[in-house]
Amino acid sequence: MAKTFATKGISSIFLYTREAHPGENYPAHRSFEQKLAHARAFKAEFKIERPILVDELVGAAHKLYGSLPNMTYLISRGGRVLFRADWTDPPTIEYAINYVLNSRARRREGLRLTPFYSEFVGYRWNDPAKFEEGLMRAGRQAVDDFSRTTARRSKQGLRPGRIELGE
Repeated sequence: MAKTFATKGISSIFLYTREAHPGENYPAHRSFEQKLAHARAFKAEFKIERPILVDELVGAAHKLYGSLPNMTYLISRGGRVLFRADWTDPPTIEYAINYVLNSRARRREGLRLTPFYSEFVGYRWNDPAKFEEGLMRAGRQAVDDFSRTTARRSKQGLRPGRIELGE
């Protein structure tokens, strides 16, 4: 997708922040050198071609952008957030990029457009067995920690100000 939209003036980077699910194979980062090594391994294993920026060890950029493990932002050249998703889902990202590109095209045609804020619930593919397989890359500890966290969160109530998702 990054290659496709690069020809349309959209640059894409990956911000490597922290191990979302650390385990014995990929533990939580203890040094910046270790974090760089994990980022290089990630790039190689998943054949990432776009640039990867590695956040500071303390995660300053990650904290600025919401601290969730798999977020996506579209940011204009002027620094305005045009789209934010708390989960990276390629079809949703493609939709958002096309929306931005179509809006730019309409402005070039002379239409006066005014920005507004909106939220929507996206849907992504969910295969628990495949997800667990991904967690196992980090190690058994990552699988166990995720299971405990999921059980704990399922007991929590609604979070004010958030769109709540049901089945």
